[in-house]
Amino acid sequence: MVLASVVLVLRGEGPPEPVGLRGFFYGLVREVAPEVHEQGENPFALGFGGKEGAYWARVSFLKEELYARLSPRLFALEGEAVRLGKPFHVRAVLQEGHPWAGVTTYPRLFQNPLGPDLPLRFHSPTFFRRKGVHYPMPEPKLVVESLLRRLEAFGPLQAPDGVREALLERTTVRWLEGRTLKAETEVDAVGFVGRVVYHLPKAKEEELVWLWALGRFAFFAGVGAKTALGYGRAKVFALREGDG
Repeated sequence: MVLASVVLVLRGEGPPEPVGLRGFFYGLVREVAPEVHEQGENPFALGFGGKEGAYWARVSFLKEELYARLSPRLFALEGEAVRLGKPFHVRAVLQEGHPWAGVTTYPRLFQNPLGPDLPLRFHSPTFFRRKGVHYPMPEPKLVVESLLRRLEAFGPLQAPDGVREALLERTTVRWLEGRTLKAETEVDAVGFVGRVVYHLPKAKEEELVWLWALGRFAFFAGVGAKTALGYGRAKVFALREGDG
């Protein structure tokens, strides 16, 4: 039950383009796992970032089978030229040693919850489908629904009814800082970027286990809509004295 994130370290002019990155990845999927396009939930998420001279693109896998089939194709790209909307040279392919690369298992997500405060940083514009429009506020219920739906779709466990209700109805915001930022999608959209500390008051141990599993899962799955374009990229951050 492996989750993995593989990062392509790139040399090129400017960052990858969201639609170009998605098109490149979908091309690989059509070759080795065409059935993915018929699934309701995407068993992957994409991302990109960096700065001049150090751009990168990222593929994270929520299903071990897809990772096993596609990762050899990704690792074979080292030293090759790729087109992610614009041309790039792949300098390295990393599964560790980069802030957005990593491997874990679903059981590990549920180990060692750290308390009723879950700090999440949204690194790329994050938004949600709500009443036919893109909604940019990282409200607790929307974040929990997004993560829980995908965790249950690909992980080995289903949240008990009491835990589900607690997460969806009682999770609140202790503190946040951030702003909206335009997202390059097929339609005009803005999303939230910034830091949020979610809080689950009077949480039982099982509820904390699931709260932190969702937070750790966000690193691989992303949050909200258009994660296949690199949006909703998020991960837990370390709380410092004075935060909150």
